[in-house]
Amino acid sequence: MLRTLSLLVLIPILASCVLLVDDDPRRPQGTIQPSNTAPAAVAPTSGSFTYVCRGGRLAVTYTANAVTVFYDGANRNLTQTRSNPTSIYTDGTYTWEAEGRAGRLSVRGVLADTCNY
Repeated sequence: MLRTLSLLVLIPILASCVLLVDDDPRRPQGTIQPSNTAPAAVAPTSGSFTYVCRGGRLAVTYTANAVTVFYDGANRNLTQTRSNPTSIYTDGTYTWEAEGRAGRLSVRGVLADTCNY
């Protein structure tokens, strides 16, 4: 009787338990990232992104070795001048620096805005 009563109490409790299993085949099993090193933050290499900046939103489109930044009411086409670790694009007046999910826009060498997506 006590055994039956215990089962009646335990069945609903056990039924609500969830077993969490990480079975993502893309993730290597058994590897540990050392705690003193962070993975490198890589800027996007292609696609369109909307960054949220201190001054508003900034649309940035990445292509092979260039970006198009919509700023001051016009598209600014900037050519890549550096790519590791920070990707830097410029046209001589406007400079876009991207690293990971962060970006900085400078105009004539003066920081105009900091952004994230």
